[in-house]
Order: sequence, then structure tokens, then C-alpha cells
Amino acid sequence: MTGAEGVRWDLTLLAPSEQAMKDRLERGVADAAAFVERWRAETIAAVEPAGLAELLRELAELRATRTEGEWWAFLLVQADSENPATFDVQAWVDSRLPHFDEAIRHFENGWLELADDRAETLALDESVGHDRHYLLSLRRFRPFLLSPAEERVLAAREASASTAWKSLYSHTLGALAARFDDGGGERTWPLSELQLARATHPQRDVRRRATAATQTLLEPVLPVLAQCWDAVLADHISLDALRGHADPMEPRNLENEIEASVVEGLLSAAEAHYDLGHRWFRVKARLLGVERLDTIDRVAPVLETSPVSWDEGQRLAVEVFADLAPALGVAAEAFFRERRIDAELRRGKRLGFFSISPSTRVPGFILVSWTGQLRSLVALTHELGHGTHLALAAKAQSDNSFNPGLTIAEVPSTFAQLLLVDQMLASDHELGRAALVSALDDAVINLFMSTAFARSERAAYGLRAEGQALTHERLSDLFDAEMAKVWGEAMSDELGFRKLTWAGAPFIYWRFYTYAYVFAFLVAAGLLSRSREPGFGARYERFLSAGGSDSPEALLRILGVDLRDPGLWDEGFAVIESWLDTMST
Repeated sequence: MTGAEGVRWDLTLLAPSEQAMKDRLERGVADAAAFVERWRAETIAAVEPAGLAELLRELAELRATRTEGEWWAFLLVQADSENPATFDVQAWVDSRLPHFDEAIRHFENGWLELADDRAETLALDESVGHDRHYLLSLRRFRPFLLSPAEERVLAAREASASTAWKSLYSHTLGALAARFDDGGGERTWPLSELQLARATHPQRDVRRRATAATQTLLEPVLPVLAQCWDAVLADHISLDALRGHADPMEPRNLENEIEASVVEGLLSAAEAHYDLGHRWFRVKARLLGVERLDTIDRVAPVLETSPVSWDEGQRLAVEVFADLAPALGVAAEAFFRERRIDAELRRGKRLGFFSISPSTRVPGFILVSWTGQLRSLVALTHELGHGTHLALAAKAQSDNSFNPGLTIAEVPSTFAQLLLVDQMLASDHELGRAALVSALDDAVINLFMSTAFARSERAAYGLRAEGQALTHERLSDLFDAEMAKVWGEAMSDELGFRKLTWAGAPFIYWRFYTYAYVFAFLVAAGLLSRSREPGFGARYERFLSAGGSDSPEALLRILGVDLRDPGLWDEGFAVIESWLDTMST
């Protein structure tokens, strides 16, 4: 018993019934067709500020309807993945989404066709102030835009091109299961549960056996997984050539509104601090009572603590936000009061942690797999960081502007979990030290392994661009070479699992997404000392409320963070060093 039994979300807050959501989407499909008809290319070309303001209002409504339907279906599947009816619902919803995408793309392509001076004049008009950044930031994609006909063809082929390979990848992994006994009796374990056991089970022998079982499951399907990688990356390379992208990371940098030089400086800084990870591995080995840490010990629990009840976890998590700013405390508490969290462990519910905020019109939802372990509390606080961020942004922004890019999106969630650790260290020494173990484990993942992932991914693109097929042997070699730098001499890899970090990881879905975690962790760690400054809470509220209405550089400037500062990342690394000093005593 974890105390979270019966804690399920109430999705009627998103849609009162299945039919109600289907009706909403059908009306939205009709609205999307009417939007394209009303705002033809020549109408967009001649639009005046008042007309543009109306267009943007209609566009925001279409976005909201689309994302509400998409995430509603997603949440149904996550909560009841053994019910075939939920997949039918998702398939029905998926069949409607392209109508919305076509309408959005129709406007964005028409907007990009405008001359720069005319677009700037329109975007600077006061009547479109809420969506000014959306309008101006779209222009960065203009040099890579193809003709309207070519764009429609590329959109139409997506489902039968890379999306099909991604689906094969997901279904291949989703079908994997094995008989396993962790000491509680033999049963069939899906791959996701084996992955969790191999990483976090308190008994080292169970972690070792779960790792071996995971390898046994993965090895026969490695050629299929590698073929998916090969096809998706080859497709990206072809499309990049058509659009004129000189670097495979450029599309991600454009989406994140981050300059390539900032990203390279970030990754290089992380690589220069790999020794901090090595130092933690040595400290953790001592805490575990082993001579040398192994891959199976990387995120193993170290310091035993009493289970955290669901009610206590709620109190601790909400306090993090309430202490920072009253409005944040109210937003965090609302997730519990309004039953917008699904926390219980049950058959059919997918394991994991995530936060979804569908639109400015409906509230956000959080899924957690509550075990009562400290790591569950940290994850809950992390997801509440996402949820409270977009709850504040939804009140101030339109649906065109309330979602920030990935780099900024991960800052509030990471900051929240680090604040939890900070508060625990101040109030409960033993619980604080246990939380610090989790924070240092996360630092290795978010800083160093994420950096290695980005470097491995770039190397994979390089091989494929040279005409070499991405076989599973080559992918394993690429990832193992980078991970070996993270491990150093401080951690062994007895079973040889390190080379399989590419298999089952979601890199195939979103290219180069991992550097955002490096960025967010270092920014968040650097904010810890600033959070004690007078007026920080008010500035932080303003930062969150801004959502995605400005560039990362401008948004972080609200908090006193300068992306052009050569010493930007030093504060974050200094925090990690101080944690290591604490755990070394």
C-alpha cells in the first residue's frame, strides 16, 4: 500500500464525455476548413493589423481544440493501456488532427511569404501584442521554407515516412516482456518494469538479474530498432538538404531559439566537468559499500528513508511552491483539490511521470507512479513545476504563445525539484542527504549523460550522411564510446549494458532534445542562490506567466540570467560541487 490508492484524475474537466470531445473536434475540423477558406493566401498577403488580430484569435481557438483532443486521447491511453477501446478513440482523434495542422500550416506559410518589412510592421502593431513574439519568431524559419505545394506534399507523406518508423520502434519495444522474479514471486514483467527494477531496486542482485533480463529481451530486436533509427535519420538528412539546413542540429536550435554557439559552449562546459560525475561515482560506491560502482548501481537507492505517504508527499510538494510565491502554492494545490493527478499504481496504467497542459481553456493534468519512495516525491515536484508554470502562463497568454520551447520548459520543473532538495537539507538532515543522492544521480543523467547522448546522436547523423548504414553494432559503438567518457574509471560495466543506451531511448522521436536538460539543470541550479534574494518570487511569477511569449534570452533576463555571459554555467557547477562536498563528509 502506498497511500495513493484511488488517486485518479477526473478527465471530465477536459471533456465531460467521449461524445462531447468528438463533437468538439468535429466542429473544430469544420472551423479549420472555414479558416483556410476565409483567410486565403491573398487575404493574408493584404491583411491589416485589425484583421491579423482576428485571424490570430481564430488560430488560437483552433490550436486549443486540437491540443485538447490530442492530449485527451493520450491521457485515456496512459491511464488504461490494456483497454482496446482507448486505442480506437486515439486512432479516431489522430485522424482529425491533420485538418487542424493544415490550417495552422496554411497561415504560417502565408505569414512567411510576406516581405520582412511588412511582417515587422504588422507584428509591432499594438493590436497583436500578445502574439508578437510568435509572429516575429516564425520568421526565423523563412529561409528554409519550400513552396506551398511542396510543404503540403511533405506534410502528407509524414505518416508513411518517419512516423511509421517511429511507430514500429514503439510497438517493437511495447511488445517486449519476460518472466521475472524480484523476490515476490515469478510473473510476466513488461520491459518498462524491468527497466525500472534494473535501475532502482534496492537489492543489487535483483538489479543485476533485471539488467540481464532486459538485455536478453533487447538483443533479438536490435536490428529492427537500428533500422528504425537508420530510416528516420536518413529521412531527416534528406529533408534538411531540401530545406538548406547545414547542420542536423540546426532545426532543433531554431525551435528552441538558441544559437548554435550557446549550445556548443553548453555541451563543452559539461564535458569539461565530467570529473564531477566521476567524483560522485566514487562517493556513491563508498555509500553503497562496494569497491567500485557498476552500471547497475548508477541510480540505485543509497540511504534508506521511511516511505513517504501520499498525504505527506502532497504537503511537502505544495510547500515548495507556496514558499516561493503564494500564487504558485495555489496553482500546485489545485492539482490535488480538483483531482487532476493520477497517482495510484494499477494494472493497465503506464508507468512514468509527466505533466500535460492542453490549452489555456482547460486545466493541466499530471501522471505519477507513486511508490512512496523519495524519488516519487522528487518526480511529483518536478511535474508540478511544469504544471504550475503553464497554469500561470495560461492566464496571461494566448494559445499561440503560452507554450515555451523545450529549453525554457524544463527550467521551472528542474528548479522545483532542486528547491525541494534544498528545503529538505535545511529541515531534515537525513532526509535531505537522501534527497541529495537523488539530485546527484539526476545531475549525472541531465548534465553528463544528456551531453553524451547529444554527441552520440551527432555522430550517428555524421555516419548516415556519409552513406554508412546505422546498424545496431555501429550505434552501440557510437554510444558506448561517449558513455565511456561519462563513466571514466570510476564505474564499471560488468554486463556490457552501457552500449545499449540507444535502444529504447526516445532520441528517435525528437532529435537533439537532450541538450535542453543540460541547459535547464544548470540554469535551475544557478537559480538556487538567487531564490533567496528579495523580490525573487515576484520576478519568478513574471517569468512563468510569460510562457513562450518571448525568446529564452529575454525570458531568462527577467531572472537576472544572461545567456551571453561567458561564466553563465559556473554557478550551476558550483552548486553540484557543494553537494559533493556535503555527501563526502
